[in-house]
Amino acid sequence: MIDRYALAVTAASPHALEAYDQAVHGLLGWDGQALALFRAAVEADPALSLAHAGAGVCLFLEERFDEARAAVETARAAAAGQTARERGHVEALALLVTGKPAAAEGAMLEHLEAYPRDLVVLQRLYFMWFWQGRFPEILELTSRLCRHYAGDSFMPGLHAFALEQAGRCDEAVRVAAGALRRNERDAWAVHAFAHALYEMAAFETGLGRLPAAIHPCRHLGWFRNHLVWHLTLMHLSRGDYERALRLSRTVFERAPSSIPGDLHDSISLLWRLALCGIDVRDRWTPFTDIARDRLTRPVLWFHVVHLAMALAGGEDWAAAERQLANLRERAPNDRGGLVAGVVLPLVEGVHAFGRGDYGRAVELIEPVRGRFIDLGGSRAQRDVFADTLLEACFRAGEMDRAQRLLAERVARRPDRYWLTRQSS
Repeated sequence: MIDRYALAVTAASPHALEAYDQAVHGLLGWDGQALALFRAAVEADPALSLAHAGAGVCLFLEERFDEARAAVETARAAAAGQTARERGHVEALALLVTGKPAAAEGAMLEHLEAYPRDLVVLQRLYFMWFWQGRFPEILELTSRLCRHYAGDSFMPGLHAFALEQAGRCDEAVRVAAGALRRNERDAWAVHAFAHALYEMAAFETGLGRLPAAIHPCRHLGWFRNHLVWHLTLMHLSRGDYERALRLSRTVFERAPSSIPGDLHDSISLLWRLALCGIDVRDRWTPFTDIARDRLTRPVLWFHVVHLAMALAGGEDWAAAERQLANLRERAPNDRGGLVAGVVLPLVEGVHAFGRGDYGRAVELIEPVRGRFIDLGGSRAQRDVFADTLLEACFRAGEMDRAQRLLAERVARRPDRYWLTRQSS
């Protein structure tokens, strides 16, 4: 049978194929029910290997690693007698889920050469590179493969974000808006649209248009909060601290979440408010508690630095020392050198900032500022590291360095707080 992307699927019935198509649409669209949709497809056809693999990806994203591995092993077994496309799809996703990212990347690239319309595989490669800071490669990939997706919304949404990360914000706005005309519930297109307006410092436009764009995305899980996080950044950047505080309380602090995306958004928002001189000391406790419990979990390096912020914000220095000890133990086994070269000094710098040792924070963070991108995350997300360095310069009284970094910061995006810092 043939799915919505004109790809062959071995399915027991049209009903099973339709269930699988709905599940793929859910995964591509950040649907909070994507796992349930893949399981419905498996129920309709227990031999549907692609649905088992999709469920494995969803479980992996939920950090249910044992269940994820079991799902992709079931997918491998089911795919053994199916088409080359299905076997390649399953194997690429299985390598990712079983913790072999380098092999997964190679398998995904090879698979996409043969099947450029396999958007599930493309989306996973895209986010692997996202968390490695490989944005030029993401843009090359989406630019090359967009022509295969006429009439689709998900691929233009992916491409729009890649354009924004390259600084091509006008194009990003146009491409994202086009995707949303095709599908108003395309959450990643909304996300790309928000990023582009933010980087253009079009805060009033963003505040006027984002709520209506977010509203149809009621099907999302934690990612809806991330879209609201972008709205909150707009308020913060234009200097409406009271509105930003209110959104922090109602969206992120009302029910503190340990989901990585939710958690680092919550932590980052509180840290940014503190950088602006707002007293949030009594609001760190639930996030510090969550961070303490996650120190030994396998998480992204970007997330590790945010855990450091939560520990520093809550002044849990015993847990902060455990975090450093853990990183020092892992550093010699990190063949890429990212832990020793970037993560450790940045985490130590964050801890120093939290202790009020601003001069030490500058000493630790400034040498690695050119490598923040290696931690992954978007430009907007990585700003929290650069802004910590900049504020540390001011608080340490290193005014020449502060003014030099401030000039770069304001030239890129003139947020209200930094404009105020400039004038003072």
